[in-house]
Amino acid sequence: MRIRENLGGILSSINSSTSSPKNKEQIGKVFGVITTKDTPTKRQFKRAGGYNGIGTVFYLEYDLSKNITGSINDDFLNKCTLAKPNNSSIQNYPLVGELINIINAPSPTTQIDKNKSQKYYTGIINIWNNNQQNSISDISLGKTFNEKSDIRNLLSFEGDRIYQGRKGNGIRFGSTVPFHSDISEWSRNGRPDGDPITILVNGYVTTDTGSLIPNIEEINKEKSSIYMTSTQTLPLIPGASIINPKKSSLAPSKYVDSQIILNSDRVTINSKKDEVLLFAKTNIELNSDNIININAGKVAHINSPSIALGTNSDGSYPKEAVLLGNQTIIAFDKILNALQNLAYYLKQASTQDGPIVGCSMASTQLSADLKGICDQLDKCLSTKVYTT
Repeated sequence: MRIRENLGGILSSINSSTSSPKNKEQIGKVFGVITTKDTPTKRQFKRAGGYNGIGTVFYLEYDLSKNITGSINDDFLNKCTLAKPNNSSIQNYPLVGELINIINAPSPTTQIDKNKSQKYYTGIINIWNNNQQNSISDISLGKTFNEKSDIRNLLSFEGDRIYQGRKGNGIRFGSTVPFHSDISEWSRNGRPDGDPITILVNGYVTTDTGSLIPNIEEINKEKSSIYMTSTQTLPLIPGASIINPKKSSLAPSKYVDSQIILNSDRVTINSKKDEVLLFAKTNIELNSDNIININAGKVAHINSPSIALGTNSDGSYPKEAVLLGNQTIIAFDKILNALQNLAYYLKQASTQDGPIVGCSMASTQLSADLKGICDQLDKCLSTKVYTT
């Protein structure tokens, strides 16, 4: 038998029943749930086995609890029976006031005493068919949980598998349903029936808070969402309107092959240790109505057979070539040297009557101007931007 930490705490939370474990199911009403070291109380946290008891509920049998309001103080909870979650892989703990299915099953000490058993709960009874809460009592649902009026179930189509949270978040494993294309955004435009789609949403937007009509995903209204498609098109409205009308990629609303769309008010991709890599068979586009910043602590490197800056009025790429800095400076230096020689010879120009005054003055001025240009020439080279 494997010996676990805090075994004493685990054993103290086990029912003292000496009857053989039976899987006869009963119904219990929840009055407390262990979620943290002081929820519902520190004393009950210790009673349930400490951190090994996370998810443990305090309940009374349904028939005995019908007229009992209960409370989350130690005196009342000490009268309740403990039941642990039956599944350790999925955490779906009930709220106070919800009904649960209870079974007897083996406990950690069953290998020592086969007559020992433990209470487990297998699921929450869906009284109201409500994904937010199914409490049968008009009491507080817990220490911190507050019910919201704008939370709705997701509308399910035939064959869908949907997993919903209590606060307007969920995952849909669905498919194209042309018959319901009037309400299903991803089922429009005549795509094949039954093609798979996976949708993860955090924050459904419900405008009619007084209705019980189920929610259906709408990509432009949700707070944050991830769509993984196979053939579906989605009416996504881009956050940027500055898009090259000729060279831009096909918009998400017109693309019919598989794609992944991340949509939110802000999207952050962070690599804590190594690189962020982006690969595309065709284009990579960056569009913004404001500013695109590229910052690098060492080198910002752009490598391509052709680099175009700006766009012509017809949407085509520009054809004007930029100048190479060092080569341009060398060419200017040669021109300036030639002009300096010209200034020298102008100063020497004379006739039989003597120096030509106009040439001498022009030479003096030209020499001064050339010196100023030469002094500024080296400053024309960037200390950050380089090209081949």
